[in-house]
Amino acid sequence: MKKVLAYLMILSFGVLSVCAQSEGREEKRKIRKEFYESLSEDQKEQLEHQKELGRKNKEALKATFTEEQLTIVQNEDLSKKGKRKALKATLNEDQKAMKASHKEVMRAERSKFEASLNENQRQQYAEIKKRKGKKGHKKER
Repeated sequence: MKKVLAYLMILSFGVLSVCAQSEGREEKRKIRKEFYESLSEDQKEQLEHQKELGRKNKEALKATFTEEQLTIVQNEDLSKKGKRKALKATLNEDQKAMKASHKEVMRAERSKFEASLNENQRQQYAEIKKRKGKKGHKKER
């Protein structure tokens, strides 16, 4: 009887946690959607420009990869975090400088975008950014 009760409790906690996670996702989607709908066309273009710039930066860096670095990127046994850590150890000075340059450009673009937001949009954006890093562990840099 105790085992059955323990299993039922474990099962109910599992179901509750899954329900809470899905509610959290829906809330995030709602906040993002409201934020995006509140943006002007120029602000939407700035966001799209940031995404495209990020893609181009990633492609430019990847174009400089050695065979060893490409092997790391293609290794499916490594997690995203593991790939990043392994790649960081193999970057040459030019690649490090390229990464730093890309980081500065992206930071400037993000600042320009944030400056265009009104107070309500800033609050929504801060909420989105705050929630982005929450996955049960601290964000690594």
